[in-house]
Amino acid sequence: MELDYLKIKINDENEYEFNYPKNESEMIFSVLKGKDYPLANVKIKSDSPIIIDIGSNVGASVVYFKKNYPFSSIYCFEPSNETYSILKKNVGCFENVKLHQLAVWNKEGEFKLNYGPEKRTGSFTLMKWDKDLGGEIVKTIKISSVIKNYKLKSIDLMKLDVEAVELDVLVDFFTTCPEVPIYNVFIEYHGIVILDEIKTMFSSIYNIFQCATTSQMQGVVLLVRK
Repeated sequence: MELDYLKIKINDENEYEFNYPKNESEMIFSVLKGKDYPLANVKIKSDSPIIIDIGSNVGASVVYFKKNYPFSSIYCFEPSNETYSILKKNVGCFENVKLHQLAVWNKEGEFKLNYGPEKRTGSFTLMKWDKDLGGEIVKTIKISSVIKNYKLKSIDLMKLDVEAVELDVLVDFFTTCPEVPIYNVFIEYHGIVILDEIKTMFSSIYNIFQCATTSQMQGVVLLVRK
């Protein structure tokens, strides 16, 4: 993986080096600039919000959330060994950021994380591609176990970027932890059918905003609790 870097600041502190895959610069800058996860419609009342970042990649979203919510506690989940090592280097020194080399799914155990085309980190998935493009064995955890382990009573913001298993994670959460409110949820969806399912399942609980559209089949929606 060929890396590039840029200098960034968090809360007017000293600049530091943020590393990212050179062939994924467009995705990284889109996140850092707030295009993927715009906060205009997000409703957060706490000065120190609880944020769960599922699919943290190399940490662009963590940097973005920390800049906007400096006193937040962020729980990060990234399963890929090489990607996780970059994530740790990029944000491991941040205050109140907890890193986990785990994939969040509706099953717990060890499963194959399938690499995507050109081995782009943003396309690694627990789903099978039509063609085997390689992969690695990773550990998975359920979101209910995360909530239990950290004794979380509520979640202010959750970002879900799990490459085509988003409904698996959402259904598992709302089935096993209905008493734990999530006030804001960013979901990267993969497919119009998945988007329609999200709207059908959650429109009674959440206002739903379209945030970004990568293609006709992929984009980001924000769920804000009514």
